[in-house]
Amino acid sequence: MKPTILIIGATGRVGSQVVCQLSSSDEVKIRLTSQHLGVVQKWQSNGQDAAVLDLNNPDTFGPALAGIDGVFLLTTYTSDMLAQSKQLVDAAKLKRVSYIVHLGVFTSRNDKIPHFIWHDLIERYIESSGIAWTHLHPNVIADSILVTDPPISETGSFTVFWGDAPQGWVFVEDIAAVAAAVLKEGPAKHGGKNYWMSTEVLTGRQVANILSESSGLDIKCNEMTPDALTAHLQNITSTSVRAYMESAAITMKLAATGQMQAQTVVRDDVLKVLGRPGTSMADWAKRNLRSES
Repeated sequence: MKPTILIIGATGRVGSQVVCQLSSSDEVKIRLTSQHLGVVQKWQSNGQDAAVLDLNNPDTFGPALAGIDGVFLLTTYTSDMLAQSKQLVDAAKLKRVSYIVHLGVFTSRNDKIPHFIWHDLIERYIESSGIAWTHLHPNVIADSILVTDPPISETGSFTVFWGDAPQGWVFVEDIAAVAAAVLKEGPAKHGGKNYWMSTEVLTGRQVANILSESSGLDIKCNEMTPDALTAHLQNITSTSVRAYMESAAITMKLAATGQMQAQTVVRDDVLKVLGRPGTSMADWAKRNLRSES
């Protein structure tokens, strides 16, 4: 029998691409989840296996996990991720889920960044559950900076909040492809492993130069300081969201001052899992940015 994989965040930036990757596979079945009943009903009306799963409502966990073999676990960008993940893992254990693939961060396991520490704790809890596991560790997700509305091909610029410091970069398409491969091939091959994804180390200005050269467009990088992000934090009314964004601001400050050496590395486990290197900035630009001339 084909294993059934539950996808959390099926409509999100990463989860939706994992769904696309797995939908074309005849090796697994997938169950889509959303906190919105209307979205789930639409999927079901299209003949797809779907269930309501609200990470803030543990009562939805059991029904969604019934009959599931593997889980792609990502959480909300709030401090609630700790409670959400613990209760989700507990529910998965009760439902005899055999495999969890967790999307975390590019941790050194010794970072002074709250949300990095939260991911460390979540991963240790998964490991202690007795459920087979694989942890995915993407560095800066390039799409979150470069895929904008309106697109950078129109605006001619993108913004970073760590000044002229270098960062390690990876694209969503690679994260999703690795996640899909790991979920399809299962714990016999990937159980107990950590996969690190940091394809290139570049400053924002270097990224802009590569994008410009590869696309024929004139792309600029707005090199902002972390203070520009911090100034907006007081306007966030949700305590849990603000806690996460305050942690993100700490990340920017450490990056800007050169205190994230463990993250400023190339470590391309996309190649290890998929047999091909991770997507470069130049390749992404050639496929996604076009000059009108």
